[in-house]
Amino acid sequence: MIAHVFDYRTKKTLMRLLALLTPFNIIIYMTDGWQSYEKALAGKLHVASKRYTQRIDK
Repeated sequence: MIAHVFDYRTKKTLMRLLALLTPFNIIIYMTDGWQSYEKALAGKLHVASKRYTQRIDK
């Protein structure tokens, strides 16, 4: 893990996480199908599938 943000699942939280990831020059993003990911990662290599994400139990 190189960065994390713990908060409600909102666009604001996503933007905070992406800001933390900026210095790492991420090549591919693998996320679940949350719609905000698609909008925020437009133009980047993005795979929306739970197959490559880990399950976190709350």
